[in-house]
Amino acid sequence: MRPWDDHRLVLIEREVKGDRGVIVFDAPTIAPLLWPGQFINLKVPGLLLRRPMAPAVLSSRLLLFVRGRGEGTQHLLTLSPGTVLRALAPLGNGFPLPEGRAVLVSGGTGAGPLLHLARFLVKRGHEVVLLHGAKDRSEAFFAPYLRASGASVRFFTEDGSWGERGYPTDALPFVLRPGDTLFAVGPEAMMQKAAGVARTMALPAYVSLEAHMACGVGSCLSCAVPTAKGQRHVCTDGPVFPAEEVRFHLEPA
Repeated sequence: MRPWDDHRLVLIEREVKGDRGVIVFDAPTIAPLLWPGQFINLKVPGLLLRRPMAPAVLSSRLLLFVRGRGEGTQHLLTLSPGTVLRALAPLGNGFPLPEGRAVLVSGGTGAGPLLHLARFLVKRGHEVVLLHGAKDRSEAFFAPYLRASGASVRFFTEDGSWGERGYPTDALPFVLRPGDTLFAVGPEAMMQKAAGVARTMALPAYVSLEAHMACGVGSCLSCAVPTAKGQRHVCTDGPVFPAEEVRFHLEPA
């Protein structure tokens, strides 16, 4: 029996500002199944290939932080409430549970899967710190969703127009402490820096990778990435990997 299925979702709310948006779907058949860090492969009306998305779960609803970078995400931001979509789910592995405190570092739309993780862990009694970074205040409307997670949240912008000036990784050496587990989702440079700080402090760290996917279920093999354990596939072996296994593109040859 396959571990995933094709589900029906209904778009019920959206808030769009510029090229970024928060989209909420009614998804009662997916929400109970989705472990933090797993993803869905969303069929956007009018487009052939599905788009992999890692949402947060809010009761029976899914919440997506979206940036309109390509045809699929740009079109997704224009859809009206009431639009019915289909999604393969649940896909991928997901984050492991930490033993103690969790420190989460997100950038841009990486806030989605980490919002899911934060809510999940807080409900189970874990202390959670969430550091979110953006270029400027264009993502300030993400703030209420992140604060509602129950985590201790700090915001950073490169230009200082929202929250603290700088990068979330700047704060990591002062936030992390023995016994913590680090989780990072966002731009590769941010994840690499976060993983390096955790490695220096001998703490476990996990990152979630992005890749172009045609199927999302391991059939097309288009999402292969090099790791310390050889070629792995983001859709089936990931998207979450221990940071020490990842071969970041920014690393010197």
